[in-house]
Amino acid sequence: MQTLEISDQTAQQLHDLAVQERLSGSELIERLVKKYSDELARQRELKVFFKLYQKDLSGFSFDRDEANER
Repeated sequence: MQTLEISDQTAQQLHDLAVQERLSGSELIERLVKKYSDELARQRELKVFFKLYQKDLSGFSFDRDEANER
């Protein structure tokens, strides 16, 4: 197991949240880590999903006058 070093302020915030949620400190940290992992997985899924729709628009130019003529 790895030792985790946190500031006193962070430790106090974790303690306050644990008391508020009626959990032990370690249970709260487990929940936070799980939630963070789930969020990372969701971000990866969204990147894969939207990759299909990404187009190279570097050569695109917009001419307002031409667009207004249409």
